[in-house]
Amino acid sequence: MYAKVILSLKNKEVDKVFDYFVPQQYCPLCVGVRVIVPFGKGNKSTEGYVVDIAEQTEVPSQKLKSIIKVLDKGNPIFTKESILLAKWMQKKYFCTLSQCLQTMMPAGIKTKFQWQIVLKKEVEEDVFISSIEKTLINFLKQKQGIASIEEVEEELGKNTQNAIQCLKEKEVIVLRQKINQKSYEKQVILYTLSDNDIAIKETWEKVQNKANMLAQKRIMEYLADGKEVTAKQLKQELFLTDSPIKTLLKKDVLKQIKRVEKRQVTKNNILPTEAFIPTQEQKQALTILTDMLEQKQKKPVLLHGITGSGKTEIYMQMIEKVLQKGQQAIVLVPEISLTPLMVERFLSRFGEKVSVTHSRLNYGERYDQWKKAREKEISIIIGPRSALFMPFDNLGMIIIDEEHESSYRSDTTPKYDAREVAMQMSHMTGCLLLMGSATPDLVTYHKAITGEYILLTLKNRTKGSHLPHVTVTDMRQELEEGNRSVFGRQLLEAMKQNIQNKKQTILFLNRRGYATFVSCRQCGHVMKCEQCDIAYTYHYSEQELVCHYCGERVQNPSICPVCGSKYIKYFGTGTQKIEQEIKKIFPETTVLRMDLDTTTSKNSHQKILEQFGKGKADILIGTQMIAKGHDFPNVTLVGILAADLSLHMASYRASEISFQLITQAAGRAGRDELRGEVFIQTYSPEHYSIVLAARQDYEAFYEQEIQIRKMMNYPPYCHIFTVVFSGKNEKEVIESARYLADIMLYYNRKKQFEILGPTPAILSKFRQEYRWRILIKCQQEELLRQFVIYCCEKWYSLKKWDVLLNLTMNPINVI
Repeated sequence: MYAKVILSLKNKEVDKVFDYFVPQQYCPLCVGVRVIVPFGKGNKSTEGYVVDIAEQTEVPSQKLKSIIKVLDKGNPIFTKESILLAKWMQKKYFCTLSQCLQTMMPAGIKTKFQWQIVLKKEVEEDVFISSIEKTLINFLKQKQGIASIEEVEEELGKNTQNAIQCLKEKEVIVLRQKINQKSYEKQVILYTLSDNDIAIKETWEKVQNKANMLAQKRIMEYLADGKEVTAKQLKQELFLTDSPIKTLLKKDVLKQIKRVEKRQVTKNNILPTEAFIPTQEQKQALTILTDMLEQKQKKPVLLHGITGSGKTEIYMQMIEKVLQKGQQAIVLVPEISLTPLMVERFLSRFGEKVSVTHSRLNYGERYDQWKKAREKEISIIIGPRSALFMPFDNLGMIIIDEEHESSYRSDTTPKYDAREVAMQMSHMTGCLLLMGSATPDLVTYHKAITGEYILLTLKNRTKGSHLPHVTVTDMRQELEEGNRSVFGRQLLEAMKQNIQNKKQTILFLNRRGYATFVSCRQCGHVMKCEQCDIAYTYHYSEQELVCHYCGERVQNPSICPVCGSKYIKYFGTGTQKIEQEIKKIFPETTVLRMDLDTTTSKNSHQKILEQFGKGKADILIGTQMIAKGHDFPNVTLVGILAADLSLHMASYRASEISFQLITQAAGRAGRDELRGEVFIQTYSPEHYSIVLAARQDYEAFYEQEIQIRKMMNYPPYCHIFTVVFSGKNEKEVIESARYLADIMLYYNRKKQFEILGPTPAILSKFRQEYRWRILIKCQQEELLRQFVIYCCEKWYSLKKWDVLLNLTMNPINVI
């Protein structure tokens, strides 16, 4: 038997299948298990993944190597379906198959290897050894003849490499690899009565009438019915110390049992709730979705519902139908901050069938949830994009809540889009894909209204509450009237009234995608590239404005080119500054802040939201993580500060992102009986994304934005491909970028592609590496993919520069 193995190496040159002989003790071998194999000239122990089994091989017997060890006997990490999905991702996202498989693995189980130095023999008298070699030998003797390289370097310093090599050549020492497999299973020690009936009988007779043995008697009585409990439980239940437990262990009356315990990551005191009676709109959506569950070929479904329209209730009622069929469901949420809220609602409906996974859980906790899914202990998993890879074997539904969110796109290799991967999973398994949003991604909505997806609409709030009343504050006018504060006067007055009325306020700072742009505070004019209609980015060092699409450069103006004002500068503010201002103006109020600084610790999102939900703060200040999904009945006022920040980021999606954030933030107000009030503060009150977000009119925004996309040839009317060059040597990075651009121009003789650049990337230097970028547009995705790969292969073949290429199709941004 022969195993087809993919190595767990990132190098593209070894991104292929290698054949290995399967020793008899490992037969039969399952597809999907991890193995340790020898690789390379030095037969270095390397982790690999078995992707297929064959009865024959074309590798000559003298070159064929054997598997050293199987790590997952009988319990494959990967299924045949997940391996097929990984192969699809490999092609789609320009990465190695190993990288895709590792993305699907439960967190933290990758095998680590440690080099050890083993003392082989005593040094013969006629062999010369240096003083450092002698010191190394003596150290190994102290360590019983074996030590890791890390131990040697820690004790003797890092200048021991030559000594190690010399002793190896003299055959005094050998180097070997040790496999370190850390187990993330939690083991608990339980106590129960032993199988030694004689010891139990003798001890029982002794403890009957002896006061000093009363504790032992109580333990034996407590465990008489076969209980298995921890020492902690025994001590708490019977008010004991460790002493009688240890005594009974010595007498062989008690025995210890080791058990694997899966960690609980959800609350277990949630009160159950029943399904709500659906509104007429919800009934119509549920009828269509229920019919689709029975179809073999299912189109993706977009559920477009305004904020507060009951999308989550539709999710839960559809999942109920999936569970009735004996199937499982995956629910994706974009932010860790939304996970506790969603989980709590699902727990109240589905109980222990629900679990959660996200990066704030430790490796052991995440591993346990992965095992629960594989062992069918749970049927619903809630989490961010990584939850897609939970090992469910009968998937009935994938739900992507707030599908427009950029966090569904990975910014590390493989740079996958969870929505695209979910669609491929739906195609492979036949499960139903349901995407929900009040402000859908414009490309998603375009596909829905053109028939590629099914479109379902919810236009009314479920509780009969109205959308909030929205006021747009022109901050230019505030400045003219002498108000230099970050707060408009109307917003301050509304906050004062809200505090007096014992109602709560959310202040949202629009920092999403913030890049330094230049704006006039007098007239609101923003410096934009005329060729691309994209805001220039301000570069501190050169004092220049740069378009990061076409490379156009202009001098930073000292006065506004429109109104002549000297109040033109790069723009920005922060949540801490806002918190300080609030405390100055309203010193008696309690303020909570939710941003990256306050949410670094475990469960910090949940604690802040629980505090606010219980009314322990008057005002919640935050960035995009408070703009969506939260439902606080006592919040009647929302202030959106600096709505312009995302509006002028260097992206063709700037208007769309601004509309989404403002609409979502405004939707937090007045979700109960009282009508909410929203204040949008902006220097661009006439911009269509601000005007239409204030009206919460998505359809009108789509009609206006889609015309601009068509005119400027942006998605959905084309596909965009970015090639980013990075390296330590700036000259090499620039030269290599220009060379690839020349290759592309040469092969673009039919003018099927629009090639922009090379230009410096927005993030032109990162971690001591210089970065340049080429952007290519084309209407046909596959043609664009083939063209870029062909040109890059020509570039790679030169092997001329120490420069890395990063390839991304339809990037969420172009930094």
